[in-house]
This record gives sequence, C-alpha cells and structure tokens, in this order.
Amino acid sequence: MKHPQITKQFIERELYKLCDGHDTSIIIGKYSLKSTWQPTDIIKRLLQACLERTSLEDICSTTEGPSADTIHRRCSELQFEHAEQLVNGWLIEVVSRLKFHSNTKITLAFDLYDLPFYGNSSYDWISGTKRKKGTYYAISFLVVTIATQNIRCPVAVRLMTKERRKDKSAMISQILDELFVWLPVKRVLFDRGFCQEDIIQLAEDRGLEYVIAAIRHGQIKQAAQEIRTCVEALAGQAGIKTDDHLGLGRWVRQNGLDTFRVEYVSTGKRRKQSPLIAAFVHKRTHHRNPLKRRIYCLYLYLTNAKVSPRTIVKLYSKRWIVETDIRCINEFKAVTNSTKPQLRLLLYGLAMVFDALWIVFSTLTQRLTENFVFPLTDETCFLIKQADELVCIARWFIRFLRREILPLVVFRGGDA
Repeated sequence: MKHPQITKQFIERELYKLCDGHDTSIIIGKYSLKSTWQPTDIIKRLLQACLERTSLEDICSTTEGPSADTIHRRCSELQFEHAEQLVNGWLIEVVSRLKFHSNTKITLAFDLYDLPFYGNSSYDWISGTKRKKGTYYAISFLVVTIATQNIRCPVAVRLMTKERRKDKSAMISQILDELFVWLPVKRVLFDRGFCQEDIIQLAEDRGLEYVIAAIRHGQIKQAAQEIRTCVEALAGQAGIKTDDHLGLGRWVRQNGLDTFRVEYVSTGKRRKQSPLIAAFVHKRTHHRNPLKRRIYCLYLYLTNAKVSPRTIVKLYSKRWIVETDIRCINEFKAVTNSTKPQLRLLLYGLAMVFDALWIVFSTLTQRLTENFVFPLTDETCFLIKQADELVCIARWFIRFLRREILPLVVFRGGDA
C-alpha cells in the first residue's frame, strides 16, 4: 500500500482544501461582497506567508493577488468572534480525523503564550507581560494541546483580552464545552498561572482530574515550609549537609522521603480544600558553579487524582508538551505590521492548523503502516516483549551508573 509523502507541498494542498470550505465562504464572504477577490484568495495569501515564515506585506508585493491593504481592510471588517470561530473550526475539523475512542483518557494541557507587541498599548487586547525583546506588552494567546498517547496536537486557541484574563475560568469552560462534543477529555493540566479556586471548582464540577502547579501562599506555603524543615532535620541527624541540595536530594530519594501528600490545604480566600502533593524533583540549572547546576527542588501540585505522588509528577511532566507545541507552531509563524487583532489571530491560528495537519497526517500514516505490514505471531510477540524488557533494564542500568556510581568514582588517570 502506497502512502502519501508528508511534505510541505502536500500539507499546503490540504490546507487549501480545508480553507476553501463552506464556512470560510459564509463568514469571510459576508464581509467582502464588494471585493473583487474571493475569500479563499485572501486566506491563500495568509497561508503562503505562514509557509514561507515571512512578512505578509512582502508576500503581497512579490506575488499576484490581493494587495496588503486589501487584506488588512477585509480582515478588519471581519468581526473578532467570527475570526475566532473560523480558526477553532479548522482545528477541530483537522484533529477530529484521528478518531479517538470514547474509552481513551485524553489529557489536555493549557498554557498562555505571549507574543511581543511594540505598538500602542491602549488596546483592550494588549496585556502586560515580563520584559521580552525591549517591550513590556504582548498579545496573549490561550493554547490548548492534546498531551496523551504520544500525541501532541493543538486543538483550540483564544486571544486573551484584558477582560478575558480576569475571568480565565469562563474561557476554559467555553473551550471544554466545544471539545466535550467530540473529544473524551478525562484530565487537564495547568501551570501556576491557572492556580485559582474557580478553575479548581470548574474541573471538579465536570468530573475531570486536574493537576495544577501550586502557588506558594497561605496554607500551601506553610505546608511546604513544614515539609522542608522536617526533611532537613532528619537529614541533619543522619549527618547530611542541608546546604548541599544535590546531596540532600539524593539522600531523600534513597530513603523514600522525596514525595509527600497533604490531604487538604486551603487554596484561597474562599477556603476551598484541595489535596496537595509535594515532591523533590531533580532539576538542572545554568549556574556558573558546575557543582550547583544539578539540584533537587521541592515542587508543589494541587490534584484530585487518586494515584501515587510519583505518578502525579510524571503526569505533570506531560504539561511541557504544550511548550514544545508552541515552539513548533513558531516554525510556521508569519509576521505583519497590522495592529488588527483579527489578522493577528488568523495568522497564529493558521500556523496552529499547519502544525496540527502535519501531526495528524504523520500519525495516520504511521497507523496505516503498522496495520498493513504483516500479522504478528505469538512467537514474534514474545520476542518483542523480551527485547522491550532488556531495553528497559539497560536504560535503568545506565541511569543507575550516571546517578549513583559515576559521581562517587575518583579517576586517578591512566588505566585506573
């Protein structure tokens, strides 16, 4: 069976088919009836800018088609809600081709991506942020990604205005309402920016498992201090230096004191109770001193999942998939000098659709390849299982050597 080669040209043709749909003609065509250019011509210019990772204005000046002023004017005539509906409709149509089973536990990772903005900061859709490339302002996008079954794929995006940032739970509820129709969501992952009581209550009301990085304030900070004080006291009795974070972390790990579970802590002013997981996690830093580049830090998580604390740490590690997804989306990001939020949202949304199409077609091709190669016999399955066990043992032995044996070895030179 011959499979299509996943190339940029192949994805480009599929994007043209997707954007030449009925919804595009209705939504964009409604606001460009007097234009000599069709809505699909405008979308194709935006797609070409995303594929070449260049400026929209440069694309319009070097190729035949609508000018940059025409695209700016037609996109500004488009309502903000309709542009958001169009982009998310494309994403849902693309990702729904994967056909997830209803028994599959889908994990969603949420994150805010800040795109630096250098223009007038008085707009409602401009928010303050940390200093990035000489500016204190940014355009903020709420990105939602599937982080399960070795699949990372964007499924939703929202442009966060100042009002939306104040009420994040309403935006999350709206996204979940749209995804629950076709996606069996079982778990959600958030970072510290979403550590709020209303978001925790929203996840519990919908029957979802949640893992949130906790902000250290109130009872959460007090619990973290008590855990650290107790661990340092036990380490001091055993003769371990508490100033050496790497040695303290190794001793904690060896004695099984690296994870703790606090049944209930208060998460805010409303005194909502939630379980707290504390874990000493191995971390690498960029410190100048080589001896301080590897340390163990105490991380805190709020969760209602009834699993072991170490499993919670592994679950939260999947949230970094959304960070990888955002970096991959930037590979297809176009730029423009327009300050219209509709055009900015369309460009970023099309970059997400491009990334999602690439992942979907690669996944489907891999599934077809696995299904049509040859049937596996019982003997072959047994040999594959043995090989997997040997690989796992080898990887464990390598990690054991690196963490436990090699740091204690004193090399004397020569063949010693």
